[in-house]
Amino acid sequence: MTLIELMIAMTLSLFLILGVTQMFLDGQNNARYFNSQAQNQDNARYAQQILEARLAKAGYRRLPSSRMAASFPALNSSGCVFASGQALVRVDASTLCLRYQPRDSVDVDCTGASLSARPGLSKPYSSYIPSNNVVEKLTLSGAKLLCNGTTLLDNVVAVRFDYGVDASSDEYNRKVAQYVDTPASGQTVRSLRYSLLLASSANVSGGLAATTCQRWQDLYGSKACTDGDGPVRRIVSGSSMLRNLMP
Repeated sequence: MTLIELMIAMTLSLFLILGVTQMFLDGQNNARYFNSQAQNQDNARYAQQILEARLAKAGYRRLPSSRMAASFPALNSSGCVFASGQALVRVDASTLCLRYQPRDSVDVDCTGASLSARPGLSKPYSSYIPSNNVVEKLTLSGAKLLCNGTTLLDNVVAVRFDYGVDASSDEYNRKVAQYVDTPASGQTVRSLRYSLLLASSANVSGGLAATTCQRWQDLYGSKACTDGDGPVRRIVSGSSMLRNLMP
């Protein structure tokens, strides 16, 4: 074999090695991307399940015939300020509070703690002392969705809440008149729209095109992240009627 033939063979081998290496890297990057998407999908489903479960409890009364004002008097607790009759209130752009009465002795709060120690749970459909009501505070802090200080979900970039309110403070006027980001004094929240911006825990390289951050900014007017900086992101949205506050 001449020197020229050897050089040609080495060049071809080098191109072959580079091609195989690039295929491996592309495959690895694609696998990482799809794994990140799967993680976001799982987190999206879990987030919706958690939020729907908590919102379904807001305003629950053990004695259905009792007035909301009697079951839920005015309260200021752990940064949650409720007016008389309110079961869900806005604290800030990424925080809300809700309250309810335990269903029975096997009920648990958002942290998974048992509520069996609370008095008055032995007899169903009975009156209940409002001072024993359960208050839960949902907030976003440090990319974590927290409830009463316990982490419910990691890798949450941003949240958005829009409150469906009625037109008056009459507890029997059970209809949604409009959705607002900040309820006015005297308006009762009857439903909630929510959106979460989720991110994968792993960075995905390769310059994959993404527009999720821009879509979030277009929808809600605030910049929460930058497209193409690594993580795969996903927006999950939902809405929930507060069934205990509607017909």
